[in-house]
Amino acid sequence: LPDNLKALFRSVAMTIPDNNLIAEVILYSEGFSHAALLGAKLVSIYDLSRQLLSAQKHYDWGLRALKTVLRLGGQLIDQHRRHERSVNGEGVSSLTVQDETCLIVKALSANTLSKLTYTDSVRFISLLGDVF
Repeated sequence: LPDNLKALFRSVAMTIPDNNLIAEVILYSEGFSHAALLGAKLVSIYDLSRQLLSAQKHYDWGLRALKTVLRLGGQLIDQHRRHERSVNGEGVSSLTVQDETCLIVKALSANTLSKLTYTDSVRFISLLGDVF
């Protein structure tokens, strides 16, 4: 661009979003205690799925799909806490790592398995077993 037009525009730099940090912050905001561990595992599942599963047009392994799973995990933890509160009274104990992992795997499976082909769903289930 000519120098007289360069003054009218600002320089911009774009970077790739940090999915680990985004997942960790959203999980903490949804009420998960072990968000750093679960966020890293979720991001690794999405990275491995992008690399190892077949390339289909309807597969989405990006930030949009990750945020959908995180929101569903938040809904599941809210349901779990409401159920626990109704059964045990007012006091709600904190969830263990295994409980939170189970909720995240449930959210991930519910959101992802219906979109996969049969062979990819078998691979995805084995990936879940390996990572979680």
